[in-house]
Amino acid sequence: MKRMVSLGIIGICLLCYGTEIRAASPNQIVQKELEYISNHKPVLYSKLWIRSMQTSVLFHHNDRIHHQDTLYNIKHSSLVGIKQMSLTKASIYMPRVSQYVSKFGKENVQVYYLAVQYDVKKENIYQMNGTNYFLQVFVREYGDWKIAESIVAPTDQILANGNGFGTDEEKNYSEKRKNVK
Repeated sequence: MKRMVSLGIIGICLLCYGTEIRAASPNQIVQKELEYISNHKPVLYSKLWIRSMQTSVLFHHNDRIHHQDTLYNIKHSSLVGIKQMSLTKASIYMPRVSQYVSKFGKENVQVYYLAVQYDVKKENIYQMNGTNYFLQVFVREYGDWKIAESIVAPTDQILANGNGFGTDEEKNYSEKRKNVK
């Protein structure tokens, strides 16, 4: 019953929130994403995602419901680097890329490798102080770019294939994640 009430509240928030989230490019979506993360705005953050994921993203990041540090664990975030990756290369790390291409068309799918600086309250394997690395799939849904998927980047593989930024922090990222408790 509590879960149904929570989902109902989230649904109403999504429907009633009047701010339109539009961006001309995935790069602009990333800028908005980091702004909403830093300012703890889970409703706006969820609207950056494709429609089928918005409720799940909002539910996961709503601290009042989950009582976990997710979006609220991040005190500040900023973009360090962004690099578009070809769909062929991206599919090595993210097997579902082909599903997005099938559903939205090749011209409506882009994948980016991101380096994001976080200042967090408590480190975990998904959010660490310093630079964190992610792969994100963006799709054009109803004319607007949206996030379809986001994963912690397998930096060891990306560097081995010559697709990384080549920084020392990136080279040590996997080991740093293993040591976080």
